[in-house]
Amino acid sequence: MESKTKRVEAVLFAAGKEVSKERISSLCSLPLEEVEPIVAALIEEYAQRDHSLQIIKKELGWKLTVRDEYVPLVSSIVHSTELDRPLMETLAIIAWKYPIVQSDVVKLRGAGAYEHMRLLEEQGFIAKEKSGRTFKVKLTPKFFEYFDLPSAEAKQAFLNQVPAEVLVEAERVEKEIEETVKAEEALEEHKQAEKEIREAMADTKN
Repeated sequence: MESKTKRVEAVLFAAGKEVSKERISSLCSLPLEEVEPIVAALIEEYAQRDHSLQIIKKELGWKLTVRDEYVPLVSSIVHSTELDRPLMETLAIIAWKYPIVQSDVVKLRGAGAYEHMRLLEEQGFIAKEKSGRTFKVKLTPKFFEYFDLPSAEAKQAFLNQVPAEVLVEAERVEKEIEETVKAEEALEEHKQAEKEIREAMADTKN
């Protein structure tokens, strides 16, 4: 059970957004009926150990996020701005996986990450550099100044509350997510190609 729990926890951490029961079941190779009890146990565990993070129930699933009472603390780190929680969470993902490309941030945070990165770039926390069809996302000196720490320590400041084994498992899960996305994209491209061939054949007959 412990291994299953860690896998579910890693998925919630790596996703950085709401994750459905069906998605957790697929990524963790778990029977659908096992997901909810495992998440319920995780919610209780986070509450009992007085963690700065929490798992909250959303409309379609669950999300791992910062507890409400720590939002002012996080906000004080970025004292000259007004970063809301979604922006902070996207910034944390960038710091965790840094260096990272824009497309990977979107995979982990969803389409809303485009707007998050635009705002973070406007406020000077990140910079983007063209890299093929996407962009490399870089942390700026301004980002590190908020912590008054060396760069490596600044990155670790985002991760202090996350058990090391969860980070390791999250790396594995992230690779699975990327493979799933690639498979879905390949299938979509195949369907599109078939559609274009059918249309071309229809035009030829006409």
